[in-house]
Amino acid sequence: MVGRSASGSDGGRSPVVSVDSVTVDGCRVEATVSYSDALRPFFDESPFYVEYGVDVSDLPESILTIPVLAHVCPVAWAAGADVRVPVADRRFLDSLETVGNTLCAMYPFVEGGRVLVERAPEWNEPGQSGTDGADDSVAVGDPAGAGGTGDTVMLFTGGVDSLATYVRHHEAEPTLINVRGWLVGVDDDERWAHTRRRIADYADRFGTDAQFVESNMLEFLDTAMLDAHYKPRHDGAWYSAVGCGLGLTGLCAPLAVAEGMDRLYLAATHWAGFPTADRFESWDGGAIPWGSDPAIDDEIAWAGTEVAHDAFEITRQERVETIAEFLRERPIDLPIRACEASATGSNCDRCEKCARTALGLALAGRDPNDHGFDVSAATFERARREIEAGNWLVDFHILAYWLDLQASVDPDASYPVAGVDAFADWLRTADLRAVAARSGPPVSHRVVRAAARSVPASVYARLSPAYDAVRERAPRP
Repeated sequence: MVGRSASGSDGGRSPVVSVDSVTVDGCRVEATVSYSDALRPFFDESPFYVEYGVDVSDLPESILTIPVLAHVCPVAWAAGADVRVPVADRRFLDSLETVGNTLCAMYPFVEGGRVLVERAPEWNEPGQSGTDGADDSVAVGDPAGAGGTGDTVMLFTGGVDSLATYVRHHEAEPTLINVRGWLVGVDDDERWAHTRRRIADYADRFGTDAQFVESNMLEFLDTAMLDAHYKPRHDGAWYSAVGCGLGLTGLCAPLAVAEGMDRLYLAATHWAGFPTADRFESWDGGAIPWGSDPAIDDEIAWAGTEVAHDAFEITRQERVETIAEFLRERPIDLPIRACEASATGSNCDRCEKCARTALGLALAGRDPNDHGFDVSAATFERARREIEAGNWLVDFHILAYWLDLQASVDPDASYPVAGVDAFADWLRTADLRAVAARSGPPVSHRVVRAAARSVPASVYARLSPAYDAVRERAPRP
């Protein structure tokens, strides 16, 4: 079980992760962390940092500690370690207790641990101190004394899930937040420049604002080692399967407080009734265990901000249909981002996710070539070959996406792209479960590929030598 203590004493319990210091310089927050030897393989030696497009230096330390706590806690809990921190926002501390217990219920390998904190002030508690020691208490609803506007914000990539969440809440004109360090590495300046332009373009199309957050969270965490250690016990990669809901929302906390944001939406990846592999039968949640889940995200809060896990009640294809309906009512030029491999942010039109998203648009009556794709009959002929070979069904949740598409095929429909009719006829009766079970590369090859495709490019660069070595050793079909 995960618990908390208001005392700084750990009672002799070990191992421990300690947040030793949190400093702020204008838009940048840095944290130094130390850890017991048992935790050392899972962390890099460099300090954790996060940067914003606004000055956060007037915020109290209780808010500035949130981003680093959101990243060290899941790793510590997996190893049965406690986390020590001098000060933490009381509302976020309550969230950590709930989220920690949920992760323990999701994954038997998560041993749990405590968060040992010396002070846990309320956001509007008199006498909160920032990094300069001055009294900077601020009333809820008036973050940083700036006259909070109660803004709605959302994490946004331009993919199906985040676009569906925007559509569902567009009347609130949510600010779009994109995070560097997740899909775009901290050293990939060219790709980040393309991403910023693309997200700013979405904001212009929607008539709203965009904000950007940059962090080294996936360099600070040794995600390659975490994947190597824990991958057999979850689906996908570490950050996706365990840490992303708490981590991505926690990164936004100082920005949310500084800008008076009272609701942060995180688009659902899975949905109620999402198939769950037999090895997760002990989890009684609504979908496969994952780092972003209503049982996690809906419990996260700090100061005057609440997080909401959005669109869990509809499947991915129903989200595509939500976008399609929005476009029928508002005929705007709207690109949809699927591919995570392209350096420019464009769709490659060859990978599994591009084909899956293009097919979903076609099934919803939209021509994917009007939304950032360049697909033809050859695209879907290739998709059939890759699926039949087992090359695209690399882990359990990808199979579930294709089963969702299969269930959405209308045998009487005619689709707006050449080749989709024939592909849909094949897909409607294909035994995808049998294909996944009997076809494709050896298990060791599939596990490495599954992990590699689930992590950002910067982490994949570290994993790819191992992937190549496995591929070279694997017998050819």
